[in-house]
Amino acid sequence: MKHSFAVPVIPWLVGCGLLVCASSSLAAREAPVTLGAVPGERLNYNIHWMGVPAGSAFMEVRPAQAGQYALVAGVESIGLIRLLHPIHDQLRAEGSVTPKGMSVRYYAKHQQRGDQKRLIEYRFDREWGEALRTQEGEEPQTIGGVTPGVHDMMTGFYALRSCPALVPGAEIYVPMVDGKKIYQVGVQVGRAERITTPLGLYEALPLTVMVGNSDLFRLEGSIAVWLTNDARRLPVRVESRINLKSVAADLVFFNDGRGEQREWKESR
Repeated sequence: MKHSFAVPVIPWLVGCGLLVCASSSLAAREAPVTLGAVPGERLNYNIHWMGVPAGSAFMEVRPAQAGQYALVAGVESIGLIRLLHPIHDQLRAEGSVTPKGMSVRYYAKHQQRGDQKRLIEYRFDREWGEALRTQEGEEPQTIGGVTPGVHDMMTGFYALRSCPALVPGAEIYVPMVDGKKIYQVGVQVGRAERITTPLGLYEALPLTVMVGNSDLFRLEGSIAVWLTNDARRLPVRVESRINLKSVAADLVFFNDGRGEQREWKESR
């Protein structure tokens, strides 16, 4: 199959959060709401595909003007997997933080497979309820029905982490722009449990993300994500079994933007 480990990894790390919630914690560190990410946060992951080291990924909240946000994430293959499937992808989202939550203005996917590159961009017009999708070699396409509750993958992820309603037993169905359409994705929140990670033992909230057959996910399946059960809601582990292919991503470094930094040192 041409599907590589990157198929489920990108959605996991930058798209598993799909809930539209107020997230003023991104506006400024002094803001009263401190759930979720704050500017300066950096997360690094090791990725394993079928038990084999396959790649690395990162997510970062870049500094931005007051009332704005800038998010960047990327993934690349390593080792033997890189020889078979050379991948280097990066995503970026920019927008405003409003009293009603995060409102994306621009979303871009830079994708590279070996020597082949493509850039897909989305520009959101909230006044008209539309998103303009552009890609080199294709006619621009307007996606309608973009209500305030519709986000891109990255913005939705950070909105989820900052949402006070993220509690055990919650069941969420949220629309998001992916490819050339708007899709509904379901998220179920389980009871807090202890999970061992390369960075230590954490109490975490397990999320089950039900994956639809969208452009980015491509395959039917589900993804499990564990967020630390504290104000930071750090995604410490992601697992998936899609089309019988097992992929896992573990957090191996974080700077939480609040003064704590931790890194896993692999034993030699």
